[in-house]
Amino acid sequence: MQTENSIYIKEKQHVLSHLWFILLVSVVSLALIHLTEQAHNPYVYLLQILLGALVFYSLVHYGFILAFPELLEKTRKFILIFVDLLGLTLSIIIIGSSGLFLLPLYILIVMENGVNFGFVYFYFSIIVSSVSWLVLVLYSSYWETHSDTVAVFAITTFLIPLVFLKQMMTMHQKHDSLHQKLVTSKEDAYLDALTSLPNRKKYNSDMKELLKQNTFFALLFMDLNKFKSINDTYGHHVGDEVLIEVAKRLSKNMGEEDMLARLGGDEFVILTTRKKVFLDKFIEQLEASTIGSHQVGNARVYIELSIGISLFPDDSTSEIFLRKYADEAMYLAKKRTDTYHVFYKDMKASDNFS
Repeated sequence: MQTENSIYIKEKQHVLSHLWFILLVSVVSLALIHLTEQAHNPYVYLLQILLGALVFYSLVHYGFILAFPELLEKTRKFILIFVDLLGLTLSIIIIGSSGLFLLPLYILIVMENGVNFGFVYFYFSIIVSSVSWLVLVLYSSYWETHSDTVAVFAITTFLIPLVFLKQMMTMHQKHDSLHQKLVTSKEDAYLDALTSLPNRKKYNSDMKELLKQNTFFALLFMDLNKFKSINDTYGHHVGDEVLIEVAKRLSKNMGEEDMLARLGGDEFVILTTRKKVFLDKFIEQLEASTIGSHQVGNARVYIELSIGISLFPDDSTSEIFLRKYADEAMYLAKKRTDTYHVFYKDMKASDNFS
């Protein structure tokens, strides 16, 4: 199935406008003939045939791009430019002095093609226009004696569209640059500066989306054990390297259904929509890949973490309580020596049993 991209839509609009423009030029040209002494010019019938041919070609061209949007995309644009400038030049030759009123159309054609199709078509328009001006001077006795007028319009036809297109390019570049800065700024607003992980703001946003979906997910709160001791012993620069390493190790286990974020300090969080039966294995993988020694310069530190897990909707449907329960479970895991993680549901069951 064919889709209309922005370039095709722009071309279609241009060709439709072109069709109406050719009709307008035809009417104006014939009016000029009848308002001047050119009404008895033997070439009037030739002009009428020429204008009729241009209108016919414009109709055929418009029908062609409607029927075959992807056929001869570049070639048909070059042909349209050539036919326009050829028709304009022959019209000016035929109506002689009255052609002065049509000379500004060179500027319009060159500018329109440059704006709508780009610099390649702009330069092609200039080349064809240059040949057209040469034809005017060589094959029209009137324009041979008024070659200075042709020269003025030739220079103007080149300079005005060129300056206009340069200004447009500058504006587009500034717009693209500003857009990129805004996109980058928006992305940075959701990223942690140290680890490049999503930050608390991103976590809050994703949490809200998950709550709206009202389907099962797990919240994993993680905290590094003895992290303060690492900072105090080796310095904060070593602590930062440890946090970066933890982020890398945890990230290796992330899938499409997981979101890992750093909340601040040594606190990390994971939101996962993995099925409940796969959670234990997932947590074991996190522990296996993260817990272990790490060399930072001359310092060798041991990385350990504690994980608290709360479940939606099993434990709560409120973000506040899910976070509270995961936090409580995590601190219980810190106190235990037989495991690195605790589910809030198991902690609650244990409390109820005791």
